[in-house]
Amino acid sequence: MASATQDEKIAPTAHYTAYVWHRLGFPNASLFVTPLGRAMFWGFRFAGEGLLTWAPFAPSMTQYLEYRHRAFESVVEDTRPDVVVELGAGLSRRGVTWASRGVRYVEVDLPHMVRAKQAILAERSDRALRESIRGRLEHVSLDILGDGFAEELGALLEGAERPVVMTEGVLTYFTPENRRRLARSVATALAGRGAFVGEMRVKHAGATGQALGVLRGSIRLVTGGRGAGADEPSHEVARQAFLDAGFASVEAVEPSRWPHLARFPLPARVWVSRGLSATAG
Repeated sequence: MASATQDEKIAPTAHYTAYVWHRLGFPNASLFVTPLGRAMFWGFRFAGEGLLTWAPFAPSMTQYLEYRHRAFESVVEDTRPDVVVELGAGLSRRGVTWASRGVRYVEVDLPHMVRAKQAILAERSDRALRESIRGRLEHVSLDILGDGFAEELGALLEGAERPVVMTEGVLTYFTPENRRRLARSVATALAGRGAFVGEMRVKHAGATGQALGVLRGSIRLVTGGRGAGADEPSHEVARQAFLDAGFASVEAVEPSRWPHLARFPLPARVWVSRGLSATAG
């Protein structure tokens, strides 16, 4: 098991979301469950999510995270990539899952998170799983907002025909300017191949906005005040941000793909950006 010191270095969101993915039954999610994640989930379930009972049409934290995670997973399933690069991978179980299915998978994160993830895998995975991901799962530390990131990412994607670059949750930490900076770097690195997948939260008005305000408060509670970057004004503005970054096609993965999630207003959409616009570069 990861040490207490390691656990303290892992962001609260990583602990919490890892346990949600385990509760939802995603493959290999149980590998990344931590005592802190379990305690956070149940503590929030009893203390925090009760705040949403006054607005039953609002999504719970679990439903919001389920949409997000299923949307990202669906793009990998639909695209059938030859390489996936996940930025800010945290305790994501996708790398192990897809590497064990033969897909080259690169997880990019901060140095301490890379070390913690590698330690968890070394301690908890069995021999069969380690053999199945050997040579396919990589852990890399890069500054994804650095000036040289487009070139570094391009090197990771060299030779790929159907690459997918994704970042789940990370964009919501950033300022609008840095979201666009990262999107431009990814568009440059992809050079028209494959897809970039990322979500953006937007503002809502009226009763929906009030209900989602409670959910946003819950997010701040879970993240200790982190993950509360400025929301985009609308879904159209969010979509335009990816187009302005140089992508030719930008489409949302709608919650209606999963009927049990379709009735809820959600604070974000997961966007899939493909191709390179004629004016890019």
